[in-house]
Amino acid sequence: MAQGPAYYAEHDYEPDACRLYARIAPSGGDLKVDIRDDGVSIFTSNYAALNKGGNLEEHAEDYSAVAPVIAEGSVITFHLIELNGAAEITCQLEMDSLDDSEELESE
Repeated sequence: MAQGPAYYAEHDYEPDACRLYARIAPSGGDLKVDIRDDGVSIFTSNYAALNKGGNLEEHAEDYSAVAPVIAEGSVITFHLIELNGAAEITCQLEMDSLDDSEELESE
């Protein structure tokens, strides 16, 4: 399993949406990826999926029953689990900041 980029969480965050895109669609099965918070998957099934033959999945997420909170200082990593022929992959994780100072600024 290949690991991609790693990011440092500067605030507490709650995952909002995970989108998967592959310019070359998976042909041998579903594309499966994982996003981990300090080594632990944020997904219920330990992966997000893009269906065989598809190029875009805007609702790839299935977060754990207890909504995950990504704590400040966490390291968030991206992992390719199964490519199944997919190539030129983009994974976008949108997160809402739980930092009180940011909420006050937006009100």
